[in-house]
Amino acid sequence: MNVWRGRLIAMLSVGCLTVGPITTLAATTIPAAAASDGPTVLLTELKFNSTNLSAPGWSFGAQHGGAISVQPTLSPDSSGTTVNALVGSYPVPTGGGYIWANYNVASLNTEDVYIEFWAKMPGVKEGCKFLKIFGQRLPYGGYADSTFATNYNGGDYGALYQISFGDGSTLVNDSQQVIGLNGLNPNHIGRSWGIASVQTPQMSAFSSADWGDGWHHFRIHVKFNSGTTAQNAVPDGEYYLEIDGKVYVNATGLYNRNPANGPIAKVAFFGWAQTESQPFQVWYDDIRISTGGFTSQPSPMPPTGVVVK
Repeated sequence: MNVWRGRLIAMLSVGCLTVGPITTLAATTIPAAAASDGPTVLLTELKFNSTNLSAPGWSFGAQHGGAISVQPTLSPDSSGTTVNALVGSYPVPTGGGYIWANYNVASLNTEDVYIEFWAKMPGVKEGCKFLKIFGQRLPYGGYADSTFATNYNGGDYGALYQISFGDGSTLVNDSQQVIGLNGLNPNHIGRSWGIASVQTPQMSAFSSADWGDGWHHFRIHVKFNSGTTAQNAVPDGEYYLEIDGKVYVNATGLYNRNPANGPIAKVAFFGWAQTESQPFQVWYDDIRISTGGFTSQPSPMPPTGVVVK
């Protein structure tokens, strides 16, 4: 596990603590980005009782050879029952937006959302935006987005290997900075480096092999940092990524928006796919979007006390 606290990188192995020089650092307490921020309010739970593709507050669509539908499949809960789930079918991508399933939260003027869902990528593994948090586009330009994409840049296609965002240095904040799930290159978080606390407990991407052909449960928290001017901006942005009960990223104390950027506009699934070699599918089921905290209980938390020697 990597713990980035200021400019410290603490390397811990699973199940043991490697003892190096005699120098001892005090225990470091790192607040959990999964913690509730207030009363939990469920905004939407996307489950389908039929193959009818419709839900309040949601928009669905496809273009350029992509297709989106609701199809029967085995339930994610391993009960052996059949459920109706959302499936997006990508053609051989050449770069573009092929499929979308978007939930609009613009009217809430919120900068903080909790998202949990089941997903699978059976068969071919390829890359797409997967989950993207879009900030509002304001008339004078500028926005803040955060992306949890599967890899379409080469190497292990389909792997979820980073969280991308912008550190608020400019009006457009999208993918200039990253948190790598493998814990490497911690200074790639931009001006948050030296300020933020970041944990990457698995020290690994969620790989194409990890996907297999079955369902996986995701819990994600995105919080924009607060402030309305450059003078009162506070580095209190957060990212939390949990897959199948394992914490991959727990990050607090981040800059991830410009004070002039608007709040969150929508939570988007599927999305853009880059030039790749094969068609592929992504499935989602039981998508819950809330404010204040996750709706599922109990809430597993990352370690809060880390002793480094």
